[in-house]
Amino acid sequence: MEKAFLFFLMLGCSSARMSDHESDQLFRKARYTEAALSLKKGLEKQGETGRDLLLYLLDLGLAYHAAGQYHLSNEFFLKADQVAEIKDYTSLAKETATLLVTDTIKDYQAEDFENVLISTYLAMNYALMGNYEDCLVEARRVNHKLFMMVSEGKRQYQQSAFARYFSAMAYEAVGNYEDASLDYRNAWKLNPDIPEIGELLWRCAYELRNHDDMHQLDELFHLTKEHHRHALEGSSRSKRGEIVVLYENGISPAKRPHPQFESIPRFFPRFNPVAFAHVFLDGSFQGKTFPLESIESMAIENFKEKYAGLIAKKVGGLIAKGGVGYLVAKKTKDSLLGFLVSYLLIGADQADLRSWNLLPKDLQIFRASVMPGQYVLRISAEGASFFVEKKIQVKEHKKTFVNVRYMP
Repeated sequence: MEKAFLFFLMLGCSSARMSDHESDQLFRKARYTEAALSLKKGLEKQGETGRDLLLYLLDLGLAYHAAGQYHLSNEFFLKADQVAEIKDYTSLAKETATLLVTDTIKDYQAEDFENVLISTYLAMNYALMGNYEDCLVEARRVNHKLFMMVSEGKRQYQQSAFARYFSAMAYEAVGNYEDASLDYRNAWKLNPDIPEIGELLWRCAYELRNHDDMHQLDELFHLTKEHHRHALEGSSRSKRGEIVVLYENGISPAKRPHPQFESIPRFFPRFNPVAFAHVFLDGSFQGKTFPLESIESMAIENFKEKYAGLIAKKVGGLIAKGGVGYLVAKKTKDSLLGFLVSYLLIGADQADLRSWNLLPKDLQIFRASVMPGQYVLRISAEGASFFVEKKIQVKEHKKTFVNVRYMP
């Protein structure tokens, strides 16, 4: 009886990370280093085998990223990448146990889109540190992961426009305009609304002295001499440098019980009053950020593909739990006890509501070619009383990456 009591007590255990509201509040107040220290305390309690180990690693990587401590951020993201790969292979015993109990007893396995975003953030961190070689490695890994998920029949993902665009910028930074052009084209195919994509492609063709491509791009994008002038401001023959703002906007959707199937989770959008940010340089308005990757849409749409499998598993679980109750009743010759066991097993089944909790709603970008020098960069969220000012140094022919996080 005592063992049975302990067993059912275990079922009620909640997620340590999802209950850690102190870390969330510190992050929300932009006290990122303090949030990281709070998360570290939770990580220490997890040890090497905690159910929420991966969640703590992911949010620690994000907290240090937001704090501008990119080396530390990468330490946790690289560890998370290793743990995610290991935990992707759930043992048959553990998987069978969740049929009789609930998914919340399993170690957290990253959602596919979360796994992909680990490499996305590693790529951003490397770019922010000026390490374009490793940035390219991680940007390519994003689309490799997506390709593997499709080829292995896991999901019907398309490739990431953000990763393609990001790798194109990295190729530009090291003077590889041929590969930059290929990735800009791939990004454009995935997202035809990318601003100034025609000018970016024309500039690559100009650097490669490919006059045929320049002419074709003029016709395709209706480019004028003014477009050419603007494109040439960022060329290798200009004395200008470039500011690249990585704006991480809002908060990602949260997992809650499905309205029709309470033991199955579903992603629901959270309140996000801001659609974009305005960018100012020394008080002068430069433009607004543009969303390249919607994490919210990715999470909601891709999770829908899992519903059929989740429902099938829950149906199998109901049958298994009913079978356990029947066996108990048969062995004890007590039908009431058998019914009670089945009832408790079914009642203990809860939706696993764990997710990478601090992700933004979307990833946005802004770019501007400027003369070398020191500037005061101001990013102001449209629709909220939020702004960030940073002093930045722009060098000739160099890209200066800056990241800003807004969270409602």
